[in-house]
Amino acid sequence: MNTKILIMAGLAVTFGATSYFAGNKWLDSQAQARLSEIESERNMQSVEMSTVVVATDQLRFGEKLTEEKLKEVPWPKEAVPEGGFTKISEVMKDGERKAIKTIEAGEPLLAVKLTGENGRAGLAGIIADGMRAVTIPVDMVNGVGGFVMPGDRVDIVLTKKDREDGEQVAKIIMENVKVLSIDQDADTRGDAPKVAKSVTLETDSGGAQKLALANSVGRISLLLRGAGDEDKVASGDMSSGDFDGTSKPKEAGAQDDGFLSFLKTEKKFATVTVVKREESTAHSVPIEKGETATADSANKVQ
Repeated sequence: MNTKILIMAGLAVTFGATSYFAGNKWLDSQAQARLSEIESERNMQSVEMSTVVVATDQLRFGEKLTEEKLKEVPWPKEAVPEGGFTKISEVMKDGERKAIKTIEAGEPLLAVKLTGENGRAGLAGIIADGMRAVTIPVDMVNGVGGFVMPGDRVDIVLTKKDREDGEQVAKIIMENVKVLSIDQDADTRGDAPKVAKSVTLETDSGGAQKLALANSVGRISLLLRGAGDEDKVASGDMSSGDFDGTSKPKEAGAQDDGFLSFLKTEKKFATVTVVKREESTAHSVPIEKGETATADSANKVQ
């Protein structure tokens, strides 16, 4: 009997001690959590707060803004982004506005990503300062199979027929050009390949002239660049003769002076002497392909 009492007493003491230490540990954790909460509240009180308007869901290019798609969230006043809005009423006061760049859920709205007063979501709102938008025709082949998306970077290749020897010649005429839109779609978050009929590119005025000229004299193709690839391409002209060994080597000392030299064909000239009575004058005239100039045939007497 005494043994049973001792066992029961030992168990009671053990459970009591365990409960005591467990209770103390729980109380300590609760107290620490409360202290952390109080400290956080103190820090919040020391930081002046404001609000920022954010998107509740993803807003894609051209999507109209409504109050249901926006909300105001607490934000440190000193950290409010430049061009941001503190009230939904500030966003909507100028009438209908649309997104001209994709805005993610929870992202603060910025004026540079929205149209102006009663604005429409067009390319004019996303073209960089000093740049121009130019559209070129493409198809399944020269448009990289539809895998070019707005926001991608491409190189431009011009293929044309050489007027002297009839060979097809290809040259990279522009590099690292930004794609603004595919057909009429400028949404940078498109996720499916799309075979387009046209591509709109962002370039300066000189590049726009170059593309317009290239489109009129030959065939333009796109080379899709990898993300973040900004390296300059070290590639010269290539002709159809390079594949069968019939291409003509460049003359020693010949230099490539760029796009315009690629388009033009150098003409050869001969000197023709024109005799009028007792006076003679010399004139330079172009020699057509296949013709040769001789001393006898070059003289003309009137």
